Order: sequence, then C-alpha cells, then structure tokens
Amino acid sequence: MWAHLVHRLAMMISDVINKTVHFGMPKFVQFLYLIPLFACAIVSIKAFTQKWLSPYRLFSLFIWASGCTELFAVGWKLYFHKTGYWDLPQSNLWIYNLWIVPQYLFYFLFYAKLPELKSLRVMSRVVIPLYLVFCVVNMVFIQSISTLNTYTIVIGNLIALLSSVIYFVNEVNRREYIRVTDQPLFWISLGVFTFHTVSLPYFILMNYLNLINVKMSLTLLHILIFLNILMYSFYLIAFLCKRPFHRTPT
Repeated sequence: MWAHLVHRLAMMISDVINKTVHFGMPKFVQFLYLIPLFACAIVSIKAFTQKWLSPYRLFSLFIWASGCTELFAVGWKLYFHKTGYWDLPQSNLWIYNLWIVPQYLFYFLFYAKLPELKSLRVMSRVVIPLYLVFCVVNMVFIQSISTLNTYTIVIGNLIALLSSVIYFVNEVNRREYIRVTDQPLFWISLGVFTFHTVSLPYFILMNYLNLINVKMSLTLLHILIFLNILMYSFYLIAFLCKRPFHRTPT
C-alpha cells in the first residue's frame, strides 16, 4: 500500500517537473559549475597572501583539490580511460567514490578547527574514525568501488549539513552584534547548507527513483548541477570578503 502511494506521488511530481524542466540539457551545461569552482580557487589564493586563519587556507587547498578531481574525472571519461598503454572501463565513478571520503571529512574538520566552534573538536574524535570505517566497509563489502557509494554520500551529507547548522545556531545565540554577510564563514556555511539540504534527500531516494522513474532522477540531478554552481558561487563570495578576524566561542 505505502509503496504504491509513494510510487504514485513520485509519478505526480515527475509529471510536474517534466512540464517545467527541459531534459535535453546541452552537455556543456553539465560542466558550468567548473567556472565558479576555478574562479573560487584562484581568488582563494588570497587566504595565503593575506595570511588568513589556517582553516581558510586549508579550504583554499580543498577547493583546488576539488577542481583537480573534477578535471581528472571528466578527463578519464573522455580520454584517459583508453590510451596506448591500457584500455579500462570508461566509468569515472571510482574517482568520485575515492574523493567523497576525504571531501566530507574535510568539511567536518574545517568547522572543528575554527576557534568559534571548538565544541566540534570533541565530536571529531568519534565522528571521523566511525565515518572512515563505514566508508571502507561500504566500498569493499556493500556497494563496491565501481558503483556510486550513495550510502557514504548520505552519511557525508549529514555530517556537512550538521556542521553548517551548528554554525548558524552558534551565530543566532551569539550575544555581540556582527554583520555576518561580511564574514567568509557565513558564505561558506550558506553554500554547504544550500547544496546539502537538497542533495541529502536526493541521494537517500536515488536508488529507488532509478528503479521507478529514471527520467525524474535525471531531472533532479540537473537541479543538483545548478545547486553546485550556486554553492561554488557562495564559496567565491566568501573569498572576496575581507580577511576574517579571530572570534572566541559563545
């Protein structure tokens, strides 16, 4: 009964989306997120030249690592999978499966290293080893490296989302007035929160959607591409801000 109702609801939502979203998305649109990504990477160099706090310098390296991973993943699918020395599967899912583990761990470590969020440091001693163990078990015994590790992504989404929510709660409870829109951390957290709020339910339901309605699943993926652009644009704004100052915990 419930499965039938969920299926009918998914079909209704799909019909609405089909009328408002164009499925014939040009291939170049799928890579538009690379523009704000590398723009952010270039601008983020100021975190080193202006001697920003270490978490922001690490975030700059994280952006560069993200950009290099994306280029390698795209290059693998187009060219690198087949050369004069090897002929391997075209799928680049193994690249993303290996990258998502340090990617989501970084988000948590970034927030944990901030002076104003010291409470997360205690949590990191438990969260980090548990997440690493889960990632390895999932990749080796459950979903394998050749298929998208959605379980790992879901847990990683929860970690990133929780970290950004803790920041916003911390700001709401802060006693002294501060203009948060002038702070890089606000824009980084806004990007993290905006993207993962939508990607979390998508990856929870993705396997089910692929079974009942692949077209709808692809449509929602296009929405995530747009949110990816938005997220990296927020990161870019963060590094266009002035140098962040040291703030004490509330």
